[in-house]
Amino acid sequence: MTGGADWRDVKAKAREIDPEWEHPERVARREELRERMLATVSGAQLAEIRKQLGMTQTQLAETAGLSQARISQIENGEHTSLESLRAYVTGLGGHLDVVARIGNIRLDVA
Repeated sequence: MTGGADWRDVKAKAREIDPEWEHPERVARREELRERMLATVSGAQLAEIRKQLGMTQTQLAETAGLSQARISQIENGEHTSLESLRAYVTGLGGHLDVVARIGNIRLDVA
């Protein structure tokens, strides 16, 4: 097995093949897709934690004060509010921390 490709080379090749690669709309679309993928992965991890705790979606919904449908949406990475996510995590017995990072500044928001 050989080493992986250098990311700079991959991006340069993409720009060579597709001159519109850096177009702001294309960049925004890639970022949107990346965020959606991360939300899906995070939702799946939350679902796994819930299952490890021996809870069903219905039980968590009752504990968290959310609908079972909202629990499913969170676990499927669908857009949700901070309040719903906080209720989900609290329902599992956890605490949700929200941190803002702006340059070198780190601010605990909630």
